[in-house]
Amino acid sequence: MSTVPADQRRSLHLVGSLSQFPDAERALAWQVQELSGRLRRLTGGETGDRSRWVVSTVQRLAQQPVLRRTRAGDWADYDDVDRFAVRRGLRLRPEHLDLRIAEHAEEELRVLAASGHPATPDLPLQVGVPGHLDLALFAFGPAAVPRTAGVVRRALRRELSRVAAAGGSSVVLQLEVPVELVAVTAAPAPLRPALARVLARQVVRPVADAPAGTRWGVHLCLGDLGHRALRQLPDAAPLVHLTAALVRARPAGRPLEFVHLPFSGGDAPPPVDPAFYAPLRALRDVVPADVRVVAGLAHEEQAPADQDRVLALVEDALGRRVDVATSCGLGRRSPAAAEAAVRASTRLLDV
Repeated sequence: MSTVPADQRRSLHLVGSLSQFPDAERALAWQVQELSGRLRRLTGGETGDRSRWVVSTVQRLAQQPVLRRTRAGDWADYDDVDRFAVRRGLRLRPEHLDLRIAEHAEEELRVLAASGHPATPDLPLQVGVPGHLDLALFAFGPAAVPRTAGVVRRALRRELSRVAAAGGSSVVLQLEVPVELVAVTAAPAPLRPALARVLARQVVRPVADAPAGTRWGVHLCLGDLGHRALRQLPDAAPLVHLTAALVRARPAGRPLEFVHLPFSGGDAPPPVDPAFYAPLRALRDVVPADVRVVAGLAHEEQAPADQDRVLALVEDALGRRVDVATSCGLGRRSPAAAEAAVRASTRLLDV
């Protein structure tokens, strides 16, 4: 039996999609049976058409008469996407956005209850929630974000209120925000702290809109469409700026439980250069002890010795033990690669 206190042990964090399972029932049964004691939260696996994050949500916009498609795509890469615009003389409203976040959360809560392992405050259901800026950008394009993000936010408010009513403290929301991290990474280094503060205030708005007591975490992301990142990090500094800003901007009465930091994106494994991780030292006095840091570093194509080195570099820089995850969900991997990624992740828990 481990002598490490429970609150200091590494746990496995499943970011979301699990391509090795056909449905939530089997994804959840696997977690309860095979990963008992190794998880802090459960996920329904975002199976089926949810495996590509917001793609199915954006595609459903074609059913809305108030919208017209301005670009058609197969979503094979970031230049091959669907885009929509509001028809002249009409108005976009929250009810035009078929998000289905609450519908899936309610079904997963029912699956867990029926299995005899209901979600609890100690082992809650994790519910993925796309950032409102992110969804607005992917659906309507950069120029339309100022006009559409507020509508997306109101649609999210409706969904999150319903999730809270269904699960209460047995649910943790995971905000998923690639656009913000990519924007901070792409900015000139002197501008990154200020931009991170501006974006963090936007990121937390759906949480502030949610009922008091709502538990949440944040999955920073570099993108994984086609298992390719939108942008790779020059070093950990952009993660530091955005994480620090999010911690400081978190709304009162809605506990922040974790921050997930990807140290690479897509099919690229994390760097092994110590200088890459050195900026993380700035987070030592910023991230409270009760907020778990989840290191998105597990990668099935990196040698175990290099994986061990990366974990050691992250924990040394942060001055604390971290939980372990891949950089993003596993929906863009084959089932075999997804299983290999889980094995790589669980191996690191005992290093």
